[in-house]
Amino acid sequence: MGFRYDMRDKTGQQQAIVRTRDEEEKRREQARKDEIKCSPSPRTADFEGVLFTRKDKPLLELRVSGTAMVNGPCNLKEVKIHDWLCKTGRSFIGQVKEFEILTITSYDVLDQKLITDWKNLRREAITPENPNGQGGTIRP
Repeated sequence: MGFRYDMRDKTGQQQAIVRTRDEEEKRREQARKDEIKCSPSPRTADFEGVLFTRKDKPLLELRVSGTAMVNGPCNLKEVKIHDWLCKTGRSFIGQVKEFEILTITSYDVLDQKLITDWKNLRREAITPENPNGQGGTIRP
């Protein structure tokens, strides 16, 4: 940290207090940069989705199918779907190794709870010709 001209007439104690506050602010700023962000992804088909990113690098896109959103047993009709997806995805985002697109179908949800293990969710094929994961599905 460089010399702060606004602190030149202050006592050593006041300067120490300001230095401590500056260091805390730097730590908070770094924590904000490192946190995982969850934001709605563009809707390109019959699904709603969210994109998880860290430092603007995509980690995971989690989608829920239109059928699951209107299916009675899923109980997602009255839910803010993007908030639900963010909450659901945060429960396993730490276990994701590389970027992938997962789709939650009506078979995977019961009363707003994910009943299928995240490792068994539908994975969308990501290829250079198909970077958005449209169409084909791969299973582990």
